[in-house]
Amino acid sequence: MAAHDLLAVVDSIYAAALAPERWQEALGDLSVALGALGTTMIPLGLDGPLRALASDTLAEANADYQREWWRHDKASRRVLERGLRPGIVGTDRVVMTEEEIARDPFYQEFLRRHGIRQTMAAIAPLGQGRLLSIGVQRSLKRDLLQDEDVAALARIAPHLGRAIAVTSALAEARQMAGDLAEAVERLAWGVVMLSASGEVRHVNPVAGALLGDGLQVIGRRIEAAARDDDARLQGAIAAALPGAMPAAKGVLVRRPSGKGWLYAEAVPIRPKRDPLDFITFGAGGALLLIRTLDAAPRRVAHHLQEMGLTPAEARLAEALGQGGALKEVAEANRISYETARTQLRSVFAKLGIRRQGELMAIVMRLASTIP
Repeated sequence: MAAHDLLAVVDSIYAAALAPERWQEALGDLSVALGALGTTMIPLGLDGPLRALASDTLAEANADYQREWWRHDKASRRVLERGLRPGIVGTDRVVMTEEEIARDPFYQEFLRRHGIRQTMAAIAPLGQGRLLSIGVQRSLKRDLLQDEDVAALARIAPHLGRAIAVTSALAEARQMAGDLAEAVERLAWGVVMLSASGEVRHVNPVAGALLGDGLQVIGRRIEAAARDDDARLQGAIAAALPGAMPAAKGVLVRRPSGKGWLYAEAVPIRPKRDPLDFITFGAGGALLLIRTLDAAPRRVAHHLQEMGLTPAEARLAEALGQGGALKEVAEANRISYETARTQLRSVFAKLGIRRQGELMAIVMRLASTIP
């Protein structure tokens, strides 16, 4: 996928994060970029009919699915049965064999009737331990999905997960509020609104209570107290501002008080064309979302093993993902520094990442799915 195609899809996704009525349009944009027939979002693990959302091209198939065929969607059930976790991206062949597909009525009757040959999906957290499957549907007229197709969805998946988390949180806040502005005030997360140039325009009450211990506003700029943390924070903010290629990653911020770390994510707000919107927030900018982390981190090593890591690699990844330094983690696990480096390279390769910041984001997301 070309960089400009990726940016267009990411823009559409984050626009939907703040305006849920645009999710159908965003799913359509994702379908076009990936050369797919259409895209669906299906919540997993709910009793009764699964209330799926689909791009316009799959409207008829989605109605048919919700009417009766959700009962026969074996692939979606297996995602839960096999303990697949947020961050996983793959085709339906991960949970279904070709022999099963050849005799499965869901594939041979329902999917064929609607011109669908194959699905690839990204798994995202939906809050309260629930999962969401974002399924990209391949047309019967196309060949089976290839590794490069899965890789393209994997590049977008972190943005999907983040945007869905924002939508879910705002939806809960909007139940107690009349509009987006009031919802931001009631949001359980800290929210700092940044202008297109990165200046602080608004701080909601939760964020205001967190400032002064690890994060501070100086000269209309938000900064982290520790130099290394601030360098990562400014990089994340810069990547979310208009004109940049968004990088979906979180930043850990230490607090001088010794309390649990802060976890910050920057979500893009892209420029709008409407003149009135432009005068207000239409020039674009970013939302900096801030959450506190528990003093006693939730254990996620077993989830990391389910993602293909060995027990030793999972212990190392969990500790590093919670902010530990490689040398200290190696000593705590009674292994040499070189052995720890070798294990870390293996972790990066298996998870398809390159930096410890990305590992932190994965560990934090896994921890957020634990009830």
